[in-house]
Amino acid sequence: MTSPETTTLLLSLIDEPRHRLRASIDPERLGALADSIAAEGLHQPPGVRGPSPSGRYEIVWGHRRQLALRLLRWETVECKVFPWDYDPLLAAGSENLNREQLTALDEARLIDRYVTAGEPDSAIARMFRRSSTWVKERREMLTWPTSLQDAIHEGALSIAVARALADVDHADYQQSLIDEAKRTGANARVVEVWRAHYLADRERIVSNHQVIEEIRVSRDAWVIMVPCDLCSEKKEYPETRTLRICTDCHAAILNLVEQAAVAADEHRGLSVSS
Repeated sequence: MTSPETTTLLLSLIDEPRHRLRASIDPERLGALADSIAAEGLHQPPGVRGPSPSGRYEIVWGHRRQLALRLLRWETVECKVFPWDYDPLLAAGSENLNREQLTALDEARLIDRYVTAGEPDSAIARMFRRSSTWVKERREMLTWPTSLQDAIHEGALSIAVARALADVDHADYQQSLIDEAKRTGANARVVEVWRAHYLADRERIVSNHQVIEEIRVSRDAWVIMVPCDLCSEKKEYPETRTLRICTDCHAAILNLVEQAAVAADEHRGLSVSS
C-alpha cells in the first residue's frame, strides 16, 4: 500500500466518498462520535486522496469522522493523503476491515465491487488478508433475501443462522422464522432444526395446506432425535455435536469407550463383592 503523507486540509475541500462502504450511518452513533471528538480530540486522522485536477480531495476512510467534524464546525483537519490515482476502495476496505468497523453486509458489498471489476476470490482474499472461505461466505450473503441481509446488517442474526434460514424458500414462513430467531436469540443449531422441519414438510407448506400459525405450533413440537456415536443413547439434535474424524480414529474412540465401560462394570462388581 502507498504510504500516505500527513497534511492539514480545509474541511471545505474534502468531498464525501463516491463509493460508500457502509449501507447506513447511525445518527446517534455519529452524535456520540462528535461528542467524543469535542471532549478528547481526534485520535485517528481520516484518509483522503488528492488533490484532484480541480484541487479537491475525496474521503478514502474516516467518513464518519468527517461528518462528525462538520457537526462540530471544524474548519481544518489533519489527514493522511494518498495520491489522486490511488485505489480508494482498496484503502478504505483495508482500513475499515482491519479496524472492524464494517458489518458483514458492508463487507459483502465491498467484495462485490471487486468481483464486478473482475477480481478472483483468491486475489480479494489476499488483498484484505482474509481466507477464500471468508470471501465466498460474504459473496453468498448477497444472494439471500433482503430480509436476511437486513437482519445481519442490524446485528439481529448471525451469518450461520441466516444461512440456515436462506434455504426456507416460502417467504411468509421464512419471515416468521426470522422474527422467532430475533425474539428468542436462537443459535444456528436450533435454527438448523427449524430448517430441517421445513424441508421435511415443504410441499404442504408451499401448497398452503397449513396456515403459518399451525406450522409454527407443529414446529415447536417437532424434535429431531439422533443416536450418540459413543453411548448410542438418542438425544435431541441441539444436544449433540458433530466431529469430523476419519473412520480409523472413530473406531479407535469407540473401542476406548467400550474398554472404559467394561472396566467400570468390573470395578462396580468388585465394589459390591467386597
